[in-house]
Amino acid sequence: MDEHEVTELYMKYIRAFEQKNHAFIADVCRTPFFASSPSGTTIFHDREELVNGFASLRDALDVDGYIGSRINHLKFSSIAKTTGTLHVDFDRMDAEGTAYFNGQALYLFQVAEGGLEIIGIAVLDSTTVSNWTD
Repeated sequence: MDEHEVTELYMKYIRAFEQKNHAFIADVCRTPFFASSPSGTTIFHDREELVNGFASLRDALDVDGYIGSRINHLKFSSIAKTTGTLHVDFDRMDAEGTAYFNGQALYLFQVAEGGLEIIGIAVLDSTTVSNWTD
């Protein structure tokens, strides 16, 4: 698995998340898609559930004043020829440029017939995807 390709796709994904481009996210995330954290796991079975889940999470962040994400660290690991992970340490930023939340997540990538896809997220704390699991 190519680290540059994974990192490039992740950066496009996070920019789409910031811009509420849920259609792009649904294009690069394979369903069923999972979002797991210590507080639970949510499975998005189809494109509509995935779009609604990301829209719900992203809309909830607007209440907190979220403008974008600052990526502090990315660590890629190739698991197999067709599978890899990307460990992400990030801050959520507000309009003043202040970091108000730090989180970490492990993204799982897989090469499929149509190309590279994100197949799931394991969040490493209980608050990052809480709006998905409430």
